[in-house]
Amino acid sequence: MKDITDRFLSWTRQEGKMLVRMISKWHCNKPTVILASASILAYLGLVRYLRFKAINDIRKKHPNPKDALTNIDTANEINAITAKKEFPFLSRESTEFALFKTFAIPTISKLLAATGEFATSCARRVEDTELILTEMTETYARIQNQLCRNPQTAQRDIDAQWERPKLATKRLNEIHGKYTISNDDYLYTLSLFIFEPIAWINQYEWRKLDERESNALFCIWYNVGVSMNLKDIPDTPEKMLAFKNRYAAEKIQYAPANWKCGEPTVRHLLSNLPAWLREPAYDIALRVLPSVLDPADVKAFRMPYSESRLITSIVRSAFKVRAFIIRHCMLPRTTLLSRTPFYANEQQKYVPHYFQYKPHIYKEGYRISELGPEKFQKDDTI
Repeated sequence: MKDITDRFLSWTRQEGKMLVRMISKWHCNKPTVILASASILAYLGLVRYLRFKAINDIRKKHPNPKDALTNIDTANEINAITAKKEFPFLSRESTEFALFKTFAIPTISKLLAATGEFATSCARRVEDTELILTEMTETYARIQNQLCRNPQTAQRDIDAQWERPKLATKRLNEIHGKYTISNDDYLYTLSLFIFEPIAWINQYEWRKLDERESNALFCIWYNVGVSMNLKDIPDTPEKMLAFKNRYAAEKIQYAPANWKCGEPTVRHLLSNLPAWLREPAYDIALRVLPSVLDPADVKAFRMPYSESRLITSIVRSAFKVRAFIIRHCMLPRTTLLSRTPFYANEQQKYVPHYFQYKPHIYKEGYRISELGPEKFQKDDTI
Protein backbone atom coordinates (compact mmCIF):
# COMPACT_ATOMS: atom_id res chain seq x y z
CA MET A 1 0.00 0.00 0.00
CA LYS A 2 2.88 2.37 0.87
CA ASP A 3 4.47 1.65 -2.52
CA ILE A 4 1.26 2.58 -4.32
CA THR A 5 0.95 5.77 -2.27
CA ASP A 6 4.54 6.76 -3.04
CA ARG A 7 3.93 6.21 -6.77
CA PHE A 8 0.78 8.34 -6.65
CA LEU A 9 2.57 11.19 -4.86
CA SER A 10 5.46 11.01 -7.34
CA TRP A 11 3.01 11.15 -10.28
CA THR A 12 1.20 14.07 -8.66
CA ARG A 13 4.43 16.04 -8.25
CA GLN A 14 5.37 15.41 -11.89
CA GLU A 15 1.93 16.50 -13.14
CA GLY A 16 2.08 19.57 -10.90
CA LYS A 17 5.43 20.62 -12.34
CA MET A 18 4.04 20.16 -15.88
CA LEU A 19 1.01 22.30 -15.03
CA VAL A 20 3.29 25.05 -13.64
CA ARG A 21 5.36 25.02 -16.81
CA MET A 22 2.17 25.30 -18.95
CA ILE A 23 0.85 28.22 -16.89
CA SER A 24 4.23 29.94 -17.11
CA LYS A 25 4.24 29.45 -20.86
CA TRP A 26 0.73 30.94 -21.16
CA HIS A 27 1.77 33.82 -18.93
CA CYS A 28 4.69 34.56 -21.20
CA ASN A 29 2.46 34.38 -24.26
CA LYS A 30 -0.34 36.72 -23.23
CA PRO A 31 -1.03 38.05 -26.75
CA THR A 32 -1.85 34.52 -27.95
CA VAL A 33 -4.20 33.92 -25.02
CA ILE A 34 -5.90 37.27 -25.55
CA LEU A 35 -6.26 36.64 -29.28
CA ALA A 36 -7.70 33.17 -28.72
CA SER A 37 -10.13 34.46 -26.11
CA ALA A 38 -11.21 37.33 -28.36
CA SER A 39 -11.73 34.92 -31.27
CA ILE A 40 -13.91 32.64 -29.15
CA LEU A 41 -15.98 35.56 -27.87
CA ALA A 42 -16.36 36.95 -31.38
CA TYR A 43 -17.52 33.58 -32.67
CA LEU A 44 -20.05 33.19 -29.85
CA GLY A 45 -21.29 36.72 -30.51
CA LEU A 46 -21.67 35.93 -34.21
CA VAL A 47 -23.60 32.76 -33.40
CA ARG A 48 -25.88 34.73 -31.10
CA TYR A 49 -26.55 37.38 -33.75
CA LEU A 50 -27.13 34.96 -36.64
CA ARG A 51 -29.15 32.50 -34.54
CA PHE A 52 -31.84 35.10 -33.92
CA LYS A 53 -31.54 36.96 -37.22
CA ALA A 54 -34.23 34.93 -39.01
CA ILE A 55 -36.90 35.41 -36.36
CA ASN A 56 -35.97 39.07 -35.90
CA ASP A 57 -36.31 39.61 -39.66
CA ILE A 58 -39.71 37.91 -39.60
CA ARG A 59 -40.87 40.18 -36.78
CA LYS A 60 -39.74 43.29 -38.66
CA LYS A 61 -41.29 42.21 -41.96
CA HIS A 62 -44.55 41.03 -40.38
CA PRO A 63 -45.19 43.18 -37.30
CA ASN A 64 -48.77 41.91 -36.94
CA PRO A 65 -48.65 38.25 -35.80
CA LYS A 66 -52.23 37.72 -37.00
CA ASP A 67 -51.21 38.20 -40.65
CA ALA A 68 -49.85 34.65 -40.71
CA LEU A 69 -53.31 33.33 -39.80
CA THR A 70 -55.10 34.83 -42.77
CA ASN A 71 -52.49 35.30 -45.51
CA ILE A 72 -51.34 31.99 -46.98
CA ASP A 73 -48.38 33.63 -48.75
CA THR A 74 -47.12 35.02 -45.46
CA ALA A 75 -47.71 31.66 -43.80
CA ASN A 76 -45.79 29.81 -46.52
CA GLU A 77 -42.83 32.15 -46.15
CA ILE A 78 -42.70 31.98 -42.36
CA ASN A 79 -43.29 28.23 -42.15
CA ALA A 80 -40.55 27.52 -44.68
CA ILE A 81 -38.05 29.38 -42.50
CA THR A 82 -39.32 27.74 -39.32
CA ALA A 83 -39.58 24.15 -40.53
CA LYS A 84 -36.81 24.05 -43.12
CA LYS A 85 -34.17 26.33 -41.62
CA GLU A 86 -34.67 27.07 -37.92
CA PHE A 87 -35.92 23.68 -36.68
CA PRO A 88 -35.69 21.12 -39.51
CA PHE A 89 -34.95 18.12 -37.29
CA LEU A 90 -37.75 18.41 -34.76
CA SER A 91 -40.21 19.74 -37.35
CA ARG A 92 -39.77 16.50 -39.25
CA GLU A 93 -39.62 14.16 -36.27
CA SER A 94 -42.64 15.72 -34.55
CA THR A 95 -44.70 15.37 -37.74
CA GLU A 96 -43.74 11.69 -37.90
CA PHE A 97 -44.71 11.42 -34.24
CA ALA A 98 -48.06 13.07 -35.02
CA LEU A 99 -48.78 10.32 -37.54
CA PHE A 100 -47.76 7.71 -34.98
CA LYS A 101 -50.17 9.13 -32.41
CA THR A 102 -53.11 8.72 -34.79
CA PHE A 103 -52.73 4.96 -34.31
CA ALA A 104 -54.09 5.36 -30.76
CA ILE A 105 -57.53 6.08 -32.29
CA PRO A 106 -59.13 2.67 -33.00
CA THR A 107 -61.24 3.93 -35.92
CA ILE A 108 -57.99 5.01 -37.60
CA SER A 109 -55.81 2.03 -36.64
CA LYS A 110 -58.43 -0.59 -37.58
CA LEU A 111 -58.79 0.87 -41.05
CA LEU A 112 -55.03 1.12 -41.55
CA ALA A 113 -54.43 -2.41 -40.26
CA ALA A 114 -57.17 -3.76 -42.53
CA THR A 115 -55.39 -2.43 -45.62
CA GLY A 116 -52.48 -4.77 -44.91
CA GLU A 117 -50.00 -2.05 -45.86
CA PHE A 118 -48.28 -2.01 -42.47
CA ALA A 119 -47.75 -5.77 -42.44
CA THR A 120 -46.43 -6.05 -46.00
CA SER A 121 -44.98 -2.69 -47.06
CA CYS A 122 -44.60 -0.34 -44.10
CA ALA A 123 -41.53 1.35 -45.59
CA ARG A 124 -43.36 2.26 -48.77
CA ARG A 125 -46.43 3.49 -46.89
CA VAL A 126 -44.30 5.79 -44.70
CA GLU A 127 -42.39 7.12 -47.71
CA ASP A 128 -45.56 7.68 -49.74
CA THR A 129 -47.18 9.55 -46.87
CA GLU A 130 -44.17 11.76 -46.32
CA LEU A 131 -43.69 12.60 -49.98
CA ILE A 132 -47.36 13.44 -50.51
CA LEU A 133 -47.39 15.71 -47.46
CA THR A 134 -44.08 17.25 -48.49
CA GLU A 135 -45.33 17.93 -52.00
CA MET A 136 -48.32 19.66 -50.43
CA THR A 137 -46.37 21.91 -48.05
CA GLU A 138 -42.78 22.40 -49.30
CA THR A 139 -43.33 24.48 -52.44
CA TYR A 140 -42.10 27.82 -51.08
CA ALA A 141 -38.86 26.34 -49.75
CA ARG A 142 -38.21 24.50 -53.01
CA ILE A 143 -38.68 27.69 -55.05
CA GLN A 144 -36.45 29.77 -52.77
CA ASN A 145 -33.64 27.24 -52.98
CA GLN A 146 -33.89 27.19 -56.77
CA LEU A 147 -33.78 30.99 -56.93
CA CYS A 148 -30.64 30.94 -54.78
CA ARG A 149 -29.03 28.53 -57.23
CA ASN A 150 -30.29 30.34 -60.32
CA PRO A 151 -31.92 33.77 -59.91
CA GLN A 152 -32.78 33.68 -63.63
CA THR A 153 -35.10 30.67 -63.30
CA ALA A 154 -37.98 31.02 -65.75
CA GLN A 155 -41.23 32.25 -64.26
CA ARG A 156 -43.15 29.44 -65.98
CA ASP A 157 -40.99 26.91 -64.11
CA ILE A 158 -41.72 28.70 -60.83
CA ASP A 159 -45.45 28.80 -61.56
CA ALA A 160 -45.38 25.08 -62.33
CA GLN A 161 -44.23 24.38 -58.76
CA TRP A 162 -47.54 25.65 -57.40
CA GLU A 163 -49.38 23.01 -59.42
CA ARG A 164 -47.63 20.22 -57.53
CA PRO A 165 -49.50 20.76 -54.22
CA LYS A 166 -52.75 20.53 -56.18
CA LEU A 167 -51.66 17.27 -57.79
CA ALA A 168 -50.56 15.86 -54.44
CA THR A 169 -53.86 16.83 -52.82
CA LYS A 170 -55.76 15.26 -55.69
CA ARG A 171 -53.73 12.07 -55.29
CA LEU A 172 -54.32 12.00 -51.53
CA ASN A 173 -58.04 12.45 -52.01
CA GLU A 174 -58.08 9.66 -54.59
CA ILE A 175 -56.42 7.26 -52.17
CA HIS A 176 -58.58 8.25 -49.22
CA GLY A 177 -61.65 8.02 -51.43
CA LYS A 178 -61.17 4.25 -51.55
CA TYR A 179 -62.00 4.04 -47.84
CA THR A 180 -64.64 5.27 -45.42
CA ILE A 181 -62.94 7.79 -43.14
CA SER A 182 -64.83 10.03 -40.75
CA ASN A 183 -64.45 13.78 -41.03
CA ASP A 184 -63.48 13.97 -37.35
CA ASP A 185 -60.66 11.46 -37.84
CA TYR A 186 -59.32 13.70 -40.60
CA LEU A 187 -59.61 16.75 -38.37
CA TYR A 188 -57.84 15.02 -35.48
CA THR A 189 -54.94 14.08 -37.75
CA LEU A 190 -54.82 17.66 -39.02
CA SER A 191 -54.75 18.98 -35.46
CA LEU A 192 -51.80 16.74 -34.58
CA PHE A 193 -49.85 18.07 -37.58
CA ILE A 194 -50.29 21.52 -36.06
CA PHE A 195 -49.84 20.98 -32.34
CA GLU A 196 -47.26 18.20 -32.14
CA PRO A 197 -44.55 20.32 -33.85
CA ILE A 198 -45.52 23.28 -31.67
CA ALA A 199 -45.26 21.19 -28.50
CA TRP A 200 -41.98 19.50 -29.44
CA ILE A 201 -40.26 22.69 -30.58
CA ASN A 202 -41.39 24.70 -27.56
CA GLN A 203 -40.25 22.00 -25.16
CA TYR A 204 -37.05 20.73 -26.75
CA GLU A 205 -35.61 23.22 -29.24
CA TRP A 206 -33.10 26.06 -28.74
CA ARG A 207 -35.88 28.64 -28.59
CA LYS A 208 -39.66 28.65 -28.45
CA LEU A 209 -41.85 29.47 -31.42
CA ASP A 210 -42.93 33.04 -32.01
CA GLU A 211 -46.68 33.62 -32.35
CA ARG A 212 -46.18 34.28 -36.05
CA GLU A 213 -44.61 30.86 -36.50
CA SER A 214 -47.34 28.93 -34.71
CA ASN A 215 -49.98 30.94 -36.58
CA ALA A 216 -48.27 30.13 -39.90
CA LEU A 217 -48.27 26.44 -39.06
CA PHE A 218 -51.99 26.58 -38.33
CA CYS A 219 -52.68 28.46 -41.58
CA ILE A 220 -50.72 25.94 -43.66
CA TRP A 221 -52.60 22.91 -42.34
CA TYR A 222 -55.95 24.68 -42.23
CA ASN A 223 -55.58 25.32 -45.97
CA VAL A 224 -54.56 21.70 -46.52
CA GLY A 225 -57.81 20.71 -44.82
CA VAL A 226 -59.76 23.05 -47.06
CA SER A 227 -58.09 21.61 -50.17
CA MET A 228 -59.08 18.12 -48.98
CA ASN A 229 -62.71 19.26 -48.73
CA LEU A 230 -62.91 18.61 -45.00
CA LYS A 231 -65.96 19.98 -43.24
CA ASP A 232 -66.36 22.01 -40.06
CA ILE A 233 -62.65 22.78 -39.74
CA PRO A 234 -62.04 24.82 -36.55
CA ASP A 235 -61.06 28.22 -37.89
CA THR A 236 -58.79 29.42 -35.08
CA PRO A 237 -55.85 27.79 -33.27
CA GLU A 238 -57.79 27.94 -30.01
CA LYS A 239 -60.79 26.13 -31.48
CA MET A 240 -58.56 23.55 -33.17
CA LEU A 241 -56.70 22.83 -29.92
CA ALA A 242 -59.98 22.48 -28.03
CA PHE A 243 -61.21 20.02 -30.68
CA LYS A 244 -57.98 18.03 -30.50
CA ASN A 245 -58.09 17.70 -26.72
CA ARG A 246 -61.79 16.82 -26.68
CA TYR A 247 -61.48 14.22 -29.44
CA ALA A 248 -58.42 12.65 -27.81
CA ALA A 249 -60.23 12.38 -24.47
CA GLU A 250 -63.22 10.72 -26.13
CA LYS A 251 -61.63 8.46 -28.72
CA ILE A 252 -58.17 7.34 -27.56
CA GLN A 253 -58.55 3.81 -26.26
CA TYR A 254 -57.02 0.39 -26.60
CA ALA A 255 -57.57 -1.79 -29.65
CA PRO A 256 -55.33 -4.62 -30.94
CA ALA A 257 -55.02 -2.78 -34.26
CA ASN A 258 -53.25 0.15 -32.54
CA TRP A 259 -49.98 -1.66 -32.05
CA LYS A 260 -50.37 -3.57 -35.32
CA CYS A 261 -49.74 -0.17 -36.88
CA GLY A 262 -47.36 1.07 -34.20
CA GLU A 263 -44.88 -1.82 -34.08
CA PRO A 264 -43.90 -1.92 -37.79
CA THR A 265 -43.64 1.87 -37.76
CA VAL A 266 -41.20 1.87 -34.83
CA ARG A 267 -39.16 -0.89 -36.47
CA HIS A 268 -39.09 1.08 -39.72
CA LEU A 269 -37.78 4.16 -37.94
CA LEU A 270 -34.81 2.04 -36.81
CA SER A 271 -34.08 0.75 -40.32
CA ASN A 272 -30.84 2.73 -40.70
CA LEU A 273 -29.21 0.88 -37.83
CA PRO A 274 -27.06 -2.22 -38.46
CA ALA A 275 -29.21 -5.39 -38.44
CA TRP A 276 -27.60 -6.73 -35.26
CA LEU A 277 -28.46 -3.51 -33.40
CA ARG A 278 -32.10 -3.16 -34.40
CA GLU A 279 -33.62 -5.54 -31.87
CA PRO A 280 -31.82 -4.02 -28.85
CA ALA A 281 -32.69 -0.56 -30.21
CA TYR A 282 -36.33 -1.61 -30.54
CA ASP A 283 -36.38 -2.63 -26.88
CA ILE A 284 -34.84 0.73 -25.93
CA ALA A 285 -37.45 2.51 -28.04
CA LEU A 286 -40.23 0.72 -26.16
CA ARG A 287 -38.76 2.01 -22.91
CA VAL A 288 -38.35 5.57 -24.23
CA LEU A 289 -41.75 5.97 -25.90
CA PRO A 290 -43.71 6.29 -22.61
CA SER A 291 -41.52 9.30 -21.80
CA VAL A 292 -42.61 11.19 -24.91
CA LEU A 293 -46.17 9.88 -25.39
CA ASP A 294 -49.20 11.11 -23.50
CA PRO A 295 -50.33 8.66 -20.76
CA ALA A 296 -53.56 7.98 -22.67
CA ASP A 297 -51.56 6.96 -25.75
CA VAL A 298 -49.37 4.62 -23.69
CA LYS A 299 -52.50 2.88 -22.40
CA ALA A 300 -54.04 2.74 -25.86
CA PHE A 301 -50.94 0.98 -27.22
CA ARG A 302 -50.60 -1.20 -24.10
CA MET A 303 -46.90 -0.50 -24.07
CA PRO A 304 -44.90 -3.21 -22.28
CA TYR A 305 -43.12 -0.62 -20.14
CA SER A 306 -44.52 2.25 -18.12
CA GLU A 307 -42.87 5.64 -17.92
CA SER A 308 -39.54 5.66 -16.09
CA ARG A 309 -38.60 8.89 -14.34
CA LEU A 310 -34.95 8.12 -14.99
CA ILE A 311 -35.46 7.64 -18.73
CA THR A 312 -37.66 10.74 -18.93
CA SER A 313 -34.95 12.73 -17.18
CA ILE A 314 -32.28 11.38 -19.54
CA VAL A 315 -34.38 12.19 -22.62
CA ARG A 316 -35.11 15.74 -21.48
CA SER A 317 -31.51 16.32 -20.45
CA ALA A 318 -30.25 15.12 -23.82
CA PHE A 319 -32.57 17.53 -25.61
CA LYS A 320 -31.51 20.38 -23.31
CA VAL A 321 -27.83 19.74 -24.02
CA ARG A 322 -28.58 19.64 -27.75
CA ALA A 323 -30.56 22.89 -27.51
CA PHE A 324 -27.77 24.61 -25.55
CA ILE A 325 -25.11 23.61 -28.09
CA ILE A 326 -27.22 24.72 -31.06
CA ARG A 327 -28.22 28.02 -29.44
CA HIS A 328 -24.76 29.07 -28.28
CA CYS A 329 -22.20 27.21 -30.38
CA MET A 330 -23.58 26.39 -33.85
CA LEU A 331 -24.08 28.73 -36.77
CA PRO A 332 -27.56 28.48 -38.35
CA ARG A 333 -28.34 26.88 -41.68
CA THR A 334 -27.90 29.13 -44.70
CA THR A 335 -30.36 27.26 -46.95
CA LEU A 336 -33.79 25.75 -46.55
CA LEU A 337 -33.75 21.97 -46.12
CA SER A 338 -35.93 20.82 -49.01
CA ARG A 339 -36.35 17.15 -49.86
CA THR A 340 -38.25 17.45 -53.12
CA PRO A 341 -36.37 18.55 -56.28
CA PHE A 342 -37.35 21.52 -58.40
CA TYR A 343 -37.06 19.69 -61.72
CA ALA A 344 -38.01 16.19 -62.75
CA ASN A 345 -35.43 13.91 -64.41
CA GLU A 346 -35.49 12.67 -68.00
CA GLN A 347 -38.11 10.08 -67.07
CA GLN A 348 -40.31 12.87 -65.68
CA LYS A 349 -39.77 11.61 -62.15
CA TYR A 350 -38.72 13.51 -59.06
CA VAL A 351 -35.72 12.05 -57.27
CA PRO A 352 -35.65 13.04 -53.56
CA HIS A 353 -32.56 14.96 -52.47
CA TYR A 354 -32.01 12.57 -49.57
CA PHE A 355 -33.46 9.46 -47.96
CA GLN A 356 -34.19 9.21 -44.28
CA TYR A 357 -34.78 5.46 -43.91
CA LYS A 358 -34.05 2.17 -45.62
CA PRO A 359 -34.90 0.82 -48.10
CA HIS A 360 -34.72 3.77 -50.47
CA ILE A 361 -38.09 3.33 -52.13
CA TYR A 362 -37.84 6.02 -54.78
CA LYS A 363 -34.14 6.14 -55.58
CA GLU A 364 -35.12 6.17 -59.27
CA GLY A 365 -37.68 8.89 -58.64
CA TYR A 366 -41.45 9.15 -58.32
CA ARG A 367 -44.41 10.60 -60.11
CA ILE A 368 -46.98 12.24 -57.88
CA SER A 369 -49.74 10.16 -59.41
CA GLU A 370 -47.87 6.97 -58.47
CA LEU A 371 -47.49 7.74 -54.79
CA GLY A 372 -49.56 5.48 -52.57
CA PRO A 373 -50.36 1.75 -52.62
CA GLU A 374 -49.27 -0.02 -55.78
CA LYS A 375 -52.79 -1.36 -56.27
CA PHE A 376 -53.98 2.23 -56.69
CA GLN A 377 -51.31 3.33 -59.16
CA LYS A 378 -52.25 5.04 -62.41
CA ASP A 379 -50.74 4.82 -65.83
CA ASP A 380 -50.42 8.58 -66.41
CA THR A 381 -47.15 10.47 -66.08
CA ILE A 382 -47.96 13.32 -63.71
